[in-house]
Parts: sequence; C-alpha cells; structure tokens
Amino acid sequence: MRSTVIERRRALALLGAVGLAPWLSRTAGAGPRDIFLSARADGQGRYWFSGLDAEGGRRFYVVLPGRGHSAATHPRLPLAVVFARRPGRFALAVDWRRGRVVARFAPPEDRHFYGHGVFSPDGRLLYACENDFEARRGAIGIYETARGFARVGEWASHGIGPHDLRLLSDGATLAVAIGGIATHPDLPRLKLNLPTMASALALIDRRDGALVGRHRLAPAFHKASIRHLALARGDRIAVAMQYEGPAGDLVPLLGVSERGRPIRLFDAPAPAIRALRQYCGSVACDTAGAVIAASSPRGNVLTFWEAENGRHLFTTPVADGCGVAAAGGPGRFLASSGRGGLFLIDVARRRVARIGPPPRAGLAWDNHLVPTGG
Repeated sequence: MRSTVIERRRALALLGAVGLAPWLSRTAGAGPRDIFLSARADGQGRYWFSGLDAEGGRRFYVVLPGRGHSAATHPRLPLAVVFARRPGRFALAVDWRRGRVVARFAPPEDRHFYGHGVFSPDGRLLYACENDFEARRGAIGIYETARGFARVGEWASHGIGPHDLRLLSDGATLAVAIGGIATHPDLPRLKLNLPTMASALALIDRRDGALVGRHRLAPAFHKASIRHLALARGDRIAVAMQYEGPAGDLVPLLGVSERGRPIRLFDAPAPAIRALRQYCGSVACDTAGAVIAASSPRGNVLTFWEAENGRHLFTTPVADGCGVAAAGGPGRFLASSGRGGLFLIDVARRRVARIGPPPRAGLAWDNHLVPTGG
C-alpha cells in the first residue's frame, strides 16, 4: 500500500504543473490495464482513437482531427499519446480509462510526426519520431509531460525517415527504425530518394543523443525500408520492413538484432516471403517474448515466427489485416483489420477466432494496436 501511495504522489507531482492532478485522482482504482488502443475511420472522412477490451468490446473513443497512426503509453499513468499519420502534425494525450483528451500538442512548423513515440521509464519525457522535411533529415523530438507536452529539445535520428522506436531494458537506449525514405508534406505520399535510400536500425542514448550503434542491411537489400520494431526476450529487437524494389524480388522482410549485433534476416521459406507481398504493416512479440507476429495488409495475411531462430510457424489469412498486439499469454495475439474485423489468435493451436460485434459498414481499423499493459 505504501509503494502505491508513493507512486501516486510522484505522479501527482509530475502532472500538477499542467493542472492534471484532479484528473489523476479520479483514475485511481479504475480497473486493470487490459485495454488495446487503435485509431480508426468510418469511411466518411471521420477519424477516432478507440480503446478495446480483450473481447473486442469498445471501451471508449475520442474524435481525432485527422487520420491517426499509433500511440505511446505512459509507464505509470492511464495516459496514452496518439500521433497523426505521416505527414500529420497533431498529437493528443488521452486518459484511456475514461476516454478523455487531456492535452493537445504539435511539432514545430517545419516538422511533422511519423506516427510513433515512446515515454522515458519515469514518464517524464516523451520521444517522438519526426521529419525535418526542409533539411531532409530525421529527428527525435523530446516533449515534457509535466509542461503539457511542451517540446524541450531534440536529438538527431542519425538517418532519414525515423518511423518507429522502442526503449530497451536499460532505460537509456532508444532503438530507432530508420526507414531511409525522404518525403515532403507538399508531396505527401511521394518517395523522393529511392535510388539512394539507406535504411538502418539506429541505437541512440536518450540522455545525450549519442549514436551508440547503427546496423544497415547488405547493399543488395538497400531498398528494404525498416519501418517497425518490437522487443522480444533479452532485448532482441525484431525488425519489419517494406521493400521498395522490383515486384518480383524475393526479399526477407523480417529479422532480429540481438544485444546490439547486426541484423540477422530470417531464412524463411519462399511461400512465406511471397505471402507478405513485400510489405510488413506491423510487428509484435507475445508476452513471453518468444513469438513474433508480423502482418501484411497487402498480402491479406498474418505470419508468426520463433523469435530465437526465425523459424516460420504459420501463416493465416486476414483480409487487410495490419494491427497486431500481444494478448492474454504466451503465443496469443489480438489482430485488427482495415475492414473492421477483430481476431484472437492462439499460435500453439493455430486457432484464429473472430471476436467482438460484427463490424459496422465503413469501419476501418488503422495500422496498429497498442496494449496499455505492454
């Protein structure tokens, strides 16, 4: 009980400067951390940020000013920050227990978000992937929670197009997925440097911005853009890619970097690689850190792999399936579809079950599912 009181006092001190202490006091004892977060659309130009339970039931939704992408969850509080999809500029901090927006913020005028971020271990700072589009460079924006997410600095991302990032177990090292693709908001979906793109996995010390490691793919795979990351057991970093080369190329799109070592691509069977259609939309590890799930909305499949050796376990069809998150125990995942469906997957039994109410017409889940307890 004493430790709980101390944690609440620390959190009150953290948020008191922005007038959020009354909000925090109302969240005490509001229930377990069993909510999954995702952006969604209705097909009529309207967008939301939603919370779901493990059975697919809706727990909350808040209106977004545009299309959302992913979210970062606070390590101590029922607080999540949802980011705009590239090249969007909004971010909303949301009380995910009660479904209320508690803060709104944006990057500088010459930046936009890439859709992903992560909190520091104490929740005091938020790190967000950004595009300095005029300078054609990537940045990691730093935002202070207690100041209403005021931007207090930035670090270089050490590569163009930082899309996703994760904080390793040391609490200091940021693993950053450097996509390598230059873009500009005036040409929002145009890729400006494909002949020279250089993807990488960058390891950055969040305390001073120093580059402590950078791993690139072999030259033959330089058009494989590292876009999403997940952490498996022992700080094994799973990387998921999207290939920008010829449609007929057979390129592994998944791999791992273990304890700071170079990326080891999975030696997957050709049918499993082809099923991805050169595009991984999301990646996640199960609660045991032993199984990696990777989705391909282009291939209409979800694929599952052993984290330790990269062995392909199985592939299952899910139409426009993209969001995926650990759920309920080892080898279990929740997945979402751009066609509105939700699915619970048990890898050991190779069982895929549709859950939740029938999807409403036009409902589309966006790219990512984020577990609040993950």
